[in-house]
Amino acid sequence: MNTRLLSFFLFLGATLLLAGCSYTLTSVQGGGVTQAQIQEIKPGRTNGLDLIMLLGPPASAENLIGQDWRLVYAWTEIKSLTIPGGYQAVGLYDKLERQNFEVIIKDGRVLNYRFIKP
Repeated sequence: MNTRLLSFFLFLGATLLLAGCSYTLTSVQGGGVTQAQIQEIKPGRTNGLDLIMLLGPPASAENLIGQDWRLVYAWTEIKSLTIPGGYQAVGLYDKLERQNFEVIIKDGRVLNYRFIKP
């Protein structure tokens, strides 16, 4: 009888401990691109300086040919498991979200833009 009772309380304790778990933001790298920012980009009219003022500096810039550029804006967010008591299990069961936004500049103006797989 004591073994069953002990097993029940251990199971109950583990269930309550895990039920109280949540995820806490631990790291953000880069700036995310919002829908409002995207609406400000006008292909053929928005130039590179306007783009940097709107979105900030890109994570990477690649010179394609002549005055043509490929700009990539990268954003990464890591959330770590947090158990009751505030302990964060960083690196264990982390949730990772990524977003890459690519802009092609041709002759100093935005040619097109899109989200790409990280």
